[in-house]
Amino acid sequence: MAALEADEAGAALDHIIAQFNTYDDYLDSQITTQDLFYLENEEMARQLVELGFRGSGEVLKREEFEARKAAAEASRLSERTQQKTLSSAGKELKDNFLKALAEREEANRSGKMAVSPFDIEILYGSLIKQGISLGPGICTGCAAN
Repeated sequence: MAALEADEAGAALDHIIAQFNTYDDYLDSQITTQDLFYLENEEMARQLVELGFRGSGEVLKREEFEARKAAAEASRLSERTQQKTLSSAGKELKDNFLKALAEREEANRSGKMAVSPFDIEILYGSLIKQGISLGPGICTGCAAN
């Protein structure tokens, strides 16, 4: 039960990190126009939110916000730069059908292209109705019926 609550709290914090570019933007989101009217100072209103006197619920500390923001950015960059090995890499393909699929593999994996049964018919000369599965994510509707 506690693990589930921790996961929900982590997801909520991740949402906060994604929603705001800076810690000051995060604090500003919890300041009302009424706060600014009475305090007449935006910086003081931010400090009150940061100390927990204003705002909704538990407030992230600046260090925690910055650390989570940096971790999220690092994760985003690592996903972008991570190269996935193609199934056809390093294999000597003799069949024209397999060569044509290998040429399209990278585009299929990245979502730029999808292989359909009609593409298979064009490549191979006749539609293969059973016994072929290009794997999940490569082609929808191509799996054996």
